[in-house]
Amino acid sequence: MRIIAFLAVSIVVLTAVLLVFVAVTAGARRRRHASQMSARWAVRHYAIPGRGHTVVGVALTDADGRVHGEHVVARIPDGAQDWQRDFVAARQEAEERAFHLNIDRPPIEG
Repeated sequence: MRIIAFLAVSIVVLTAVLLVFVAVTAGARRRRHASQMSARWAVRHYAIPGRGHTVVGVALTDADGRVHGEHVVARIPDGAQDWQRDFVAARQEAEERAFHLNIDRPPIEG
């Protein structure tokens, strides 16, 4: 009789734990999806220390600053002959890509 009671209590506890786990992960998944849907493509550039080049691209960034995706447009070596010209051209291309990628994104509300 004690074994049956123990099994019944164990099943109830495991079911409760499973339901809490499902609820927490579903909420987190919903928040992550909403964050990604409100994210916008924006121009991004950065230098990687020790690599000797600057990366120019577009990044899918949400309101909290998290990057959900990135497209690299150009990697410009630090010692490039005409670094400034290459950088400006890469930024211009990145701005055009961001514009076209944002056309498919939902409009910004507010």
